Amino acid sequence: MLTFAKQPYLQWPTQETMTVVWETSEPASSEVNVWDTARVHSGLDGRFRTLDDSARKITGHTPPDRIHRVTLTGLRPETTHHYRVRSVTATGETVESAVYPLKTAVNDDTPFSFGVTSEMGGSGTDAYNREVFEQMRMRRPDFLLLVGDAVNRGTHYDDWARYLFVPAEALLTHTPFYLVPGNHEENAEWFYRYVAYPDPKNYYAFRYGNTHFIGLDSTAIVVYDKSGPRLIERDGGFRPGAPQYEFLVNELASSTATWKIVFFHYPPYISADYQVDEMRALCPIMEAYGVDIVFNSHTIVYERSHPIRGDRLDLKNGITYVVAGGAGMRPQWFHHKKAWHTAFSLGTPHFLHVSVAGTRLELHAIDYEGRLFDMMVREK
Repeated sequence: MLTFAKQPYLQWPTQETMTVVWETSEPASSEVNVWDTARVHSGLDGRFRTLDDSARKITGHTPPDRIHRVTLTGLRPETTHHYRVRSVTATGETVESAVYPLKTAVNDDTPFSFGVTSEMGGSGTDAYNREVFEQMRMRRPDFLLLVGDAVNRGTHYDDWARYLFVPAEALLTHTPFYLVPGNHEENAEWFYRYVAYPDPKNYYAFRYGNTHFIGLDSTAIVVYDKSGPRLIERDGGFRPGAPQYEFLVNELASSTATWKIVFFHYPPYISADYQVDEMRALCPIMEAYGVDIVFNSHTIVYERSHPIRGDRLDLKNGITYVVAGGAGMRPQWFHHKKAWHTAFSLGTPHFLHVSVAGTRLELHAIDYEGRLFDMMVREK
């Protein structure tokens, strides 16, 4: 019997497109129906498919595959649509999803929000994953940033369902996510098969509203050996001419966005175990081009820095570094006292809800039971 191995989830939203991905238990065809959503007195109604008269049928892969990836085109900016996926095997077995909503990316001057978390598998337990994702779902972010270690062993197929796709299922059917590799992703083939980002997929950039987001693969910049972390020397490492170096510089140099946000796994600043000093090689570049916030993980705690520039406090022009090691809990990794750069820290399962409205950005840190425990407001 044909079944869903992964329920439909959303990737790479733009103002006119959205990519829908799902996995079936056997190779089958890929088909998506998408509707314009009807606006009724009670809101946007997709429960009974009270939509326009005819759905657009979009066919995906040929030949059949288990992992299906279909990009919907011709959508309207910052608009809710509804979609349904359907797959059929060569012998006629069929599986069809429920009808789910999706929302395209907003215009440049429209406020939006996003969620941030990580470490769903990094601690080796999935004890808090469902609670964290459910609390995120209740805040209704436009998309998610997942800052690595979404699974415990990236090379293990079952980990992707256990730590990510099953506990987050109710959220991911209608909320796109951007995942950057952590060390637990292990640079595995499954990472590249499950995400639908532009090549090379492990690092990328996108514009959403008035904000420029850049996701990097820190595991391709720093490697661990018996003596600890060190900058990779092979394949150019992170230096002028190396692919990620040039990518970061070019993206920042060309950006006209109000806000610039960079996210990657290894933290340059954390007053706890697993600070990766070598990642500070990125800091002069990010400072030179006016990056506002950097999101990291790896250390399974929450910590927000004071604004930093040139490895010193700079309240006016500094970058705020936020470690959002969200779905796990390792407070024992904190050092005896906070470092000079630490503004606030706490060891509890959590996520971030970040709202951007023009020149105002609000960050709320919320624990797995819905309690606000830290916030930050920045104005431009």
